[in-house]
Amino acid sequence: MKRILGVALLFMLSSVALMAAKNTETFYLSTDVRAGSAQLPHGKCEVTWNTTSGSQGQLTIKTEDRKTVTVLARMVEGKQDRAGTVTNVVDGVTYLVEIHTKNAKFIFDNGTEASK
Repeated sequence: MKRILGVALLFMLSSVALMAAKNTETFYLSTDVRAGSAQLPHGKCEVTWNTTSGSQGQLTIKTEDRKTVTVLARMVEGKQDRAGTVTNVVDGVTYLVEIHTKNAKFIFDNGTEASK
């Protein structure tokens, strides 16, 4: 009986970890960018997200130097061709406009639009 309980507990804990990993993506920023009101340094970043209400998503971005930034973005669910970022330069400042993950796109409200 203890063995069955132990296996069941192990299964439950591993499934929770897998569900959390589902909403995580790693990406690389080639230059420093602004995301909303937050400044992100160039380098490897890991983004984790959850939906707060409707299409509004809350993103937690961890940078290489272990800083954590939380920003809001509009989430558009749907399979993406490739994961990556879209940036836009306005008056010498680079803004993070979109983050594309495997299953969603996050659009930031920076007052800028992506170049077509």
